[in-house]
Amino acid sequence: MKSFIRYSKYSDFPIENLPYGVFSTATDTTPRIGVAIGDYILNLFEVAHLFDGPYLKEKNHVFKESSLNSFMALRPPEWKEAREYIQKLLSENDPTLKDNKELIERC
Repeated sequence: MKSFIRYSKYSDFPIENLPYGVFSTATDTTPRIGVAIGDYILNLFEVAHLFDGPYLKEKNHVFKESSLNSFMALRPPEWKEAREYIQKLLSENDPTLKDNKELIERC
């Protein structure tokens, strides 16, 4: 599996290992949920509307919260769907995020 996001082959956060966390930035201190990919964080708030699988289509609001509590309260099939969809979005073969410069800027 290859990501369109470039990172070192020694990175702790390749596309196969996308740890969830809560982050903020110097310009926006609002806590948001994201996943690490290489030296970057994918802001899941900005891509939550893209989740369209059978479990998360109706529950994508969990990525618009300021903590991981609601997401962690979901079940393993929902976690699996989230992981697989995030990997798909970050894949070099999927244009949804890769070819959308405006969305990438927000993410």
